[in-house]
Amino acid sequence: MHIWLIYDRDNIPRNQFFINRWHEAGREKGLEVSVVTREEIIFGIRDSRLSLSAASQPLLPACAVVRTNDPLLSRQLEGMGIPVFNNAAIARLCNDKRLTHQMVSGLFPMLDTVFLHPGETRCPLPYPVVVKAARSNGGRQVHLAQNENAFRQALASIAPDDALVQPLCDTLGRDVRVYMLGQEVVRTMMRVSESDFRSNLGLGASTRPFDPGQEALDLARHVAQTLDAGLIGVDFLFHQGRLLFNEIEDAVGTRMLYALGERDIVRDYLAFILNKLGK
Repeated sequence: MHIWLIYDRDNIPRNQFFINRWHEAGREKGLEVSVVTREEIIFGIRDSRLSLSAASQPLLPACAVVRTNDPLLSRQLEGMGIPVFNNAAIARLCNDKRLTHQMVSGLFPMLDTVFLHPGETRCPLPYPVVVKAARSNGGRQVHLAQNENAFRQALASIAPDDALVQPLCDTLGRDVRVYMLGQEVVRTMMRVSESDFRSNLGLGASTRPFDPGQEALDLARHVAQTLDAGLIGVDFLFHQGRLLFNEIEDAVGTRMLYALGERDIVRDYLAFILNKLGK
């Protein structure tokens, strides 16, 4: 059995530990896991049928683990009968913060949020605000704007992507992630930054286990069940002494889990995938 692990080429070096874990977990199961770059994949329609090829791979895989934001590619693979983890519907919804907020609205408290097009020039909320690219992840393309000039600069840097703007929460550099594997709560972690309003590990934050309470865990389970998810992260902010929904991570990072040394999440994820495939 052959599995493709699909990445953007530029993201491979910083994810090499995770990739190595996939190779090792695959060998333990007698499976071949190949890293395939998004840039080498060519797909579209040929002879009126869906077509896809990768320069480094002579044969198509039994399934694909997609670690890049490309719902169209995921949908192409699925249309050709290749199971994708996470699936195309998850890739589309979780990689667009506007769609995730629409999905969770009414289910859990969240910050007021306004969706913006790149051409906007006036901020719809009082300053300070946080301006996020609609399709950003990992803390990238997330800007703090204290005034109109900073707001316009943020939108210019995000363009041509759409954006969303929110008030600045009152507890900076803190957030909580609930890791879900299928319907299982794998771990809940708090990320803490002493130097940035963002709390991403890639930006220097630290992490520790944290109990977010039953309401947050129930939301995470509901999201995972609704999406029929594989491995995802459901993230929360702190504001006015309570948790607020923030976002859902599709190709969720796992460094926090390995830092604890408690379990090998890649081995568990591979077992989950094989069970889904009936292997």
